[in-house]
Amino acid sequence: MLAVAEEAKAKGLAARPDLALQLELSRAFVIAQAYFKKRKEEGASDPAQVVTKAEIDAYVKEPGQDKQFEAFVEDYRKNGPGKGVPVTVEQRAELQQHWGRVMVGRRKGVAVGIHRERKTELVLMLQQARLLAGAYSKELSPLFKATEAEVGAYISSHPEFDTRESRAKIEGLLKRARAGEDFAALAREFSTDPGSRESGGDLGWFGRGTMVKPFEDAAFALKAGEVSEVFESPFGFHIVKLEERRAQGQAGGAEQVHARHILIRFNAQPRKTGGPPQTPHDEAQSAVEAGKRGRILDEIVARRRVVIPDDYPVDVSIVAPVKGNTPANSVGASAGATGTSKPTASKAKLPARAPSAKSKRKPARRSND
Repeated sequence: MLAVAEEAKAKGLAARPDLALQLELSRAFVIAQAYFKKRKEEGASDPAQVVTKAEIDAYVKEPGQDKQFEAFVEDYRKNGPGKGVPVTVEQRAELQQHWGRVMVGRRKGVAVGIHRERKTELVLMLQQARLLAGAYSKELSPLFKATEAEVGAYISSHPEFDTRESRAKIEGLLKRARAGEDFAALAREFSTDPGSRESGGDLGWFGRGTMVKPFEDAAFALKAGEVSEVFESPFGFHIVKLEERRAQGQAGGAEQVHARHILIRFNAQPRKTGGPPQTPHDEAQSAVEAGKRGRILDEIVARRRVVIPDDYPVDVSIVAPVKGNTPANSVGASAGATGTSKPTASKAKLPARAPSAKSKRKPARRSND
């Protein structure tokens, strides 16, 4: 990170207006937090004893501070918890108090020399390096992208990612099914899904939201008796035959379908990464991009040698909180402004797991595990 930050400085990113503002806010936040921590250790448990409301009100009225505060509010609006949502009058008043408290705290911290303490210096360096490295990484991201030619070359040198044989096999089965051969018999003989193979690929009845999207889209697009085109999921190539449709429960209920399928697995099955499963092509693309990213970052590290003494202390309690947030957001979040909320992760549905012989789980169904 430090090497990337040094490269960013050399490229002039620190002079970019939006980043310069964030760097200044970051510096103010770290110094203020170090000062507040020091005063608390000295016995000032009440924040109002450290920075009074009168001091904040006087600070925000100083010449030029209105422009600084407006820049802070704009950055908070763009990058804060409610990204893009206008700041209300109530929020604005509270943010002004929180911003003023940090700025007065920074001023008091500088007055007592806390910014020159070794641990504060290092936190300042790390915090600013994080901002610079993050901004520069975004500029570098197009260089990490893999081209189709690069992905193809990777697959050629890693045969386990080659899907041509699997696709040719499923396309042959599609021709036979559409020529009139019994779909269930073909599934029993050729399908590589252990959960449905013995039952002729029978998946029973299911509604929307039960299967992964490619499977659901294919099944619900068919009429009774039709066989789908070949489609791909993270587990292999499929063809689906729709047996029948019905409304769940009483008339007007959610639609369900009864279908069979044939799965021809890829040579390489999805690796467990903690995220959605990927097709072999996507895994190959990820591998190529990881390699490009590593090479570029290694080159930067070689150019920008940064060494930190082993005995340099880091006080993590004064590092701006909330990974990925801008300093403006950290100032607002750390002060606990009312009317705002920290972003929360949405509960996305998990993708399907590969069918296994042990679980007898039907293919492409979503899992809540």
